[in-house]
Amino acid sequence: MTSSAKILVSCFNIVVLMLSVSVMAQTTSTKFWFGGVDPVVLADWQKSGPKSGPTDFMELFKPDAPWQLASSRVVAFKISMQFASRSSDADLKTLITDLHRRGITLAIEMGMLRNDRGCGKGEGYMPQDLLNNTMKRIQRFGGRIDYVAMDEVVFFGHERYWPDKQGQACKDTVEELVHEVAASVTVIHRYFAQAQIGEIEPITSNQNFDPRQLVKDYLAFADLFRSTTGSNLAFFHVDIAWRSKNWRPGIAPLKAGMRARGIRFGIIIGGDPDYTDDVSWTRAGLDQFRTLASNPATAPEDVIVQSWQSLPSHYLPETLPGTST
Repeated sequence: MTSSAKILVSCFNIVVLMLSVSVMAQTTSTKFWFGGVDPVVLADWQKSGPKSGPTDFMELFKPDAPWQLASSRVVAFKISMQFASRSSDADLKTLITDLHRRGITLAIEMGMLRNDRGCGKGEGYMPQDLLNNTMKRIQRFGGRIDYVAMDEVVFFGHERYWPDKQGQACKDTVEELVHEVAASVTVIHRYFAQAQIGEIEPITSNQNFDPRQLVKDYLAFADLFRSTTGSNLAFFHVDIAWRSKNWRPGIAPLKAGMRARGIRFGIIIGGDPDYTDDVSWTRAGLDQFRTLASNPATAPEDVIVQSWQSLPSHYLPETLPGTST
């Protein structure tokens, strides 16, 4: 592979480079987040059969880990609730200590809805004692949560209408969701008063969803969240269903609506599950970024480099084509 080809597939650093020469970088303060598959998530995957994934997650938190350039640009490192609650004590302490040393804030992605109602036992939901216990655990190891990313609570709590192997959809109203989420926010702030609460939601046209209706519901949730909790959502990060046919009409009005409310707008760069090699996967992620960053109406303020797929197979080193960094 030529040196120019290597530049084209260096995922995290090329996104930063592209931003540095774009109009967006001159007019906004772009923040970079990072995260992905951890040892606990990977072990959970493998319980249902053989599945590959990156095995060098904990290597990121060694002082001499080869992602010095990329890590210097990361504002927030996002961990899963699975890692926060079920990783070894040593791994959690190592992560917390190294992020603090690097000056990177800690973010966590989690469901915020109760799963003890006989419905809604999948994404967006969690056991009631898990939140309290996890906040205690992070605090015990000297961690400080600065950002909480609510995991698609509107889509799975309100929009989803089909049952799955984990049970029936709850189909709550947006008002009901906000009141339930507000109770979880109170618990989080009991331990980490400074934690800023934001939202991740998908934009998709799969299952006959209309992206424009999703946008209306997401904006309604943002308004009700503010009126109920007294605070704005700190950010809204879009998880685009890139393979759905008609996701584009939702992005510009969603960004405009969030910005009008003073909420930061971000996109998750997540590659393409159709690819089977790291270089093609990261190239797809860069294409996703180019699609939105080239248009001021859709360009993100937050860029989240994150994969919940088997690829890339390695986080490190940042100089190797096809890695996340």
